[in-house]
Amino acid sequence: MKFLLFTLLCSVFVPVSVDAPGEPVTIRVTVNKDAILPCTVKNPQRVEWKRNDQLVHLFQSKEDYLINQDKHFKHRTSLFHEEMIRGNVSLKLTNVTELDAGSYTCSVPKLESQVWRDFINLTVGEYS
Repeated sequence: MKFLLFTLLCSVFVPVSVDAPGEPVTIRVTVNKDAILPCTVKNPQRVEWKRNDQLVHLFQSKEDYLINQDKHFKHRTSLFHEEMIRGNVSLKLTNVTELDAGSYTCSVPKLESQVWRDFINLTVGEYS
């Protein structure tokens, strides 16, 4: 059984304080399948998903804002808009490739000087 694991940490905001949610979650997915990267927060107004310095998905002002999305992720990401009222800001990444493996960050500003972050490690390979 082969699989690739790239661990890339990402930090975008420079907040005065950060809420640390705990240990990173690891998601395993088979090549060409879809992955759901979990993230749950209260009252999300802006949600930013990143991998390293790549913008994976941005939600703000009640809509997806994908103009600056990294081209590698174009037309392959979505959020569960109907679930956002319950705090579910999980990312769906479709047609996963080995290049998608790595560490993803879900960042949600809470107050002007605070950012909530969650870290998800995605491993991609041949799983049975």
